[in-house]
Amino acid sequence: MKPVIGVTTDSEYSNGYYYQRLNEWNLRAISDNGGISFMFQITNDDEIIEKYLEMVDGIYFTGGNDINPQYYGEDPIKGLGTLDCARDEFEIKLYRKAAEKDIPILGVCKGSQIMNVAAGGKLYQDVNTQVNDVNKHNYSSFGAYEYHNADICTDSKLHEILKVKELKVNSYHHQSVKEVAKGYKIVASARDGIVEAIESEELTFAVGIQWHPEVMYCKYPIHADIFKAFLRQCEIYHNK
Repeated sequence: MKPVIGVTTDSEYSNGYYYQRLNEWNLRAISDNGGISFMFQITNDDEIIEKYLEMVDGIYFTGGNDINPQYYGEDPIKGLGTLDCARDEFEIKLYRKAAEKDIPILGVCKGSQIMNVAAGGKLYQDVNTQVNDVNKHNYSSFGAYEYHNADICTDSKLHEILKVKELKVNSYHHQSVKEVAKGYKIVASARDGIVEAIESEELTFAVGIQWHPEVMYCKYPIHADIFKAFLRQCEIYHNK
């Protein structure tokens, strides 16, 4: 039986209405690699969130807007971008409830950052103004193509999955992990020191990826291994 994955969405205001939306590559990354996905409605209702967790075998936190720095104890700086506080509140609550149940978790870009914040860590609100000698990371037009190197720690789940010490990744983000949450460790970094992946040392499977493997795996199949490993762990969770 294919594992069922709950996928988080963005909200967008257009023509007088709010729409909840998602880049379809996130859904393809699940279905192409052995899972079934459905999109979570953004909600602050505890009963609905609990029901979500009963329905799924894993949770995929996707990319999106910046995270409100109030959630990690900071005031906003000039470089902070667009916020979606309702989504932030939902995903922080969703993460914490999922972590209590040890449900497998994968986060990409904002998804990785929300995992870190929900677990007690902090972010750079804008690496370009807060980090010295940082390279350009927000190259959104580059899409699926390789852009810079990431070094991967050999003592990590990510290394077990990818079986390489370095990987070429794409890059379109301007926020990143500043202080890793307690119970997490940094498992991949760019050459300029920006965190490219984190993973839990306490949960069975909770991996956060800063780059976007969901748009790379068709051209560079090694990135599909991240989703395959996540889905394998979701199968195990389902069978338990």
